[in-house]
Amino acid sequence: MFEVGMGIIRQYSDYTAKGEITSVHDDAEGEKLITVMYDDGAVKTYTENCVEQNLGRRMIVTQEVIW
Repeated sequence: MFEVGMGIIRQYSDYTAKGEITSVHDDAEGEKLITVMYDDGAVKTYTENCVEQNLGRRMIVTQEVIW
């Protein structure tokens, strides 16, 4: 469902962050992790479940990066 190169828009209480999925991989327990690099230089890693739970609420995933 999530692929490297997809865009992420994350809504915080006081600003909106835009970024790109840079890695999708499984951890040692088999949980899928999604790493995002944001346009401000921040790098965050989320579980796939976290992203799915926040879709449409705090996160939007796009087919391409929106800078």
